[in-house]
Amino acid sequence: MNEFPDQSRVRNLLLRALSPSDFALLAPHLTAIELPAREPLVEPDVPIDTVWFLETAIASMVSMSPEGHQSESGFIGRCGFVDIAVLLGGTTSPIQCYIQVPGQGYSMPSTVLRQALTTSSTLNQLLLRYVQAFVVQVAHTALSNAAHGIEERLARWLLMCFDRLDGDEVQLTHEFISLMLNVRRAGVTMALSSLSAAGLIATRRGVVTLRDHAGLRDLASDSYGAPEEAYERLIGAKLMRPI
Repeated sequence: MNEFPDQSRVRNLLLRALSPSDFALLAPHLTAIELPAREPLVEPDVPIDTVWFLETAIASMVSMSPEGHQSESGFIGRCGFVDIAVLLGGTTSPIQCYIQVPGQGYSMPSTVLRQALTTSSTLNQLLLRYVQAFVVQVAHTALSNAAHGIEERLARWLLMCFDRLDGDEVQLTHEFISLMLNVRRAGVTMALSSLSAAGLIATRRGVVTLRDHAGLRDLASDSYGAPEEAYERLIGAKLMRPI
């Protein structure tokens, strides 16, 4: 039998932001699960039967061209859920979503969430505000990719990771960082080396450790902050890790 989660102890910021009555609509259907790296959550054009509220895992929405080119277009951790298509009335999505940083989360049938949305206008409104916050994040990712250098973009993305994790270490492969930054692996190696030499991070195989949070914020400059502030304004939960 599934034990109902305690709202005061869940890490997902959306679940914590729900009113007690709205949380009670979802709690009996939330199943705690482990989410390993590369676990697929959404496959292109496959019916979305399950939604996930992430706790310590991080997922990426990845767009792919007909020629096979891939790029991360969205980033979800404990600030959100997968997939917003369910909230917007869709049953499938053309965009793949899978786990990049392993961890824990909650799953529930998408039919249950759809029913809850018709039952509670306040639940629907909060999750729609999350969609707005997510759109802001995606827009600023596009802006950062166009306007900032590799090191600034890497600093921004690492800050986004650490905002969604409790510790100072994150499991990241060069392959994933390359996908995230939309650059070749050689560029990833150079950017990681530069940030390490500056004392901002430390790296070992498959792991990046935060060393200087304030310095990382300085390097990211205006590539970071606006989506995080929008999230706090819309959801009422602080996303940015304090310096």
